Amino acid sequence: MLLDIDGTLVDSNDKHTDCWVEAFAHFGKRVEWDEIRGQIGKGGDLLVPDTLNAREMRRFGEELKTYRGELWKRRYLETVQPFPRAREVIRELHELGIRLAFASSSNPDEVEYYVDLLGAREWIAGSTSKEDARFSKPSPEIFQAALEQTGSDDAFTFAVGDTPYDILAAHRIPLPAIAVLSGGFPADTLKKAELLFDDVTALTREIDRIDDYFRT
Repeated sequence: MLLDIDGTLVDSNDKHTDCWVEAFAHFGKRVEWDEIRGQIGKGGDLLVPDTLNAREMRRFGEELKTYRGELWKRRYLETVQPFPRAREVIRELHELGIRLAFASSSNPDEVEYYVDLLGAREWIAGSTSKEDARFSKPSPEIFQAALEQTGSDDAFTFAVGDTPYDILAAHRIPLPAIAVLSGGFPADTLKKAELLFDDVTALTREIDRIDDYFRT
């Protein structure tokens, strides 16, 4: 399994939205919270040009991305908490013999922070960051990099995430996708996933159902 982090293992999506809205405001750009919330799951490489116009991109687009990254680490990162039982689920999946990797396009130091926050270092075969891909999700590059780190057969690997961008990225490889509702996206936006669960605790509770996907 290739596990997304934000919104899947840790409760961070609303905080990311708050941070983006604050960062845009710093440059005089007012954006509605809901406008950003629906784009969480994309990286800044896509979210910023999807929100700004061409003139704004030329004036402060790159500076905005840098400022937002610094703001996130300074004010928001250490407020993020794992979802209930996320750490136990990772351990239990590992004990079941499932090879795991974290598939994130966050900055490398942020990914390392989450690995430690979840206490997952001994249970994962690898983790990705923005340095492993030119483009963030819904580009498939992050999942492809995580797949290579696990050394797993793509015919027997699930991508797990919480946004429609995770599903699209997985299907572009193609990998089957498990979507979880914990990230706050409506179920109808995740309907293309092969399996849909409330949260990651179902990964162990529904393991037989997950295995059955590869038997049909």
